[in-house]
Amino acid sequence: MNADNLDAGATALTLQGCAYRIEHDRVVLSIQCISNHRNSGNISGTLRLQLCAYPKGSEHEAEPMVLASTTLGELSGQHVINNGLYDLLFQSPPAGLWQLVLQLSEWDGMDYISCDDAYFPVLYHVTAENAHSPDTTAKKETSPDVKKNATGCSDGYLAINQCKVKALLKVKGIPKKVLEKLIKERPFPSERAVLNVKGVGPVKLKRIIDQLTNQ
Repeated sequence: MNADNLDAGATALTLQGCAYRIEHDRVVLSIQCISNHRNSGNISGTLRLQLCAYPKGSEHEAEPMVLASTTLGELSGQHVINNGLYDLLFQSPPAGLWQLVLQLSEWDGMDYISCDDAYFPVLYHVTAENAHSPDTTAKKETSPDVKKNATGCSDGYLAINQCKVKALLKVKGIPKKVLEKLIKERPFPSERAVLNVKGVGPVKLKRIIDQLTNQ
């Protein structure tokens, strides 16, 4: 599916020629060009790509659901990334009609700031059967890891994905560098992905989740 191009001159960091292809629990994003229009030598912050979904009729006022995400590193001014292909884990939205949007954002030291959006004009239709199938598979694959880690919060990673930056930085008993790394690398597809972050173990993860859910 190809995206409608927005005004490339509206921002210093832009997307051009975006498309996606969904295959079961994977999505392949293809981007003809990611450009940094700033002056030469002006290096961007870490760039992030997210495929997001808005419910039909929400006029993009609702909180988007993140379906896939990856970071790209930094991009120097007057440089481009041509013909990028990104094969990512895909989290299907619930049953319904969804407006899909590919979002490019930049890390500013505290949070990711939106730079450019590519809207896909054809709505993505998810049936009840398709929406439940990936969830069942995911539970079967991750259940042994949840027992092994024994945090008691198998869905706790969702709290880390959805909380505000300020709320996560206020968590006590966790080094600030670890919390900043969680902010930078989210959204996480599973608890196991959170535990793969350096400095986060089962005990610290439970502490983070307990404080976030009790705020």
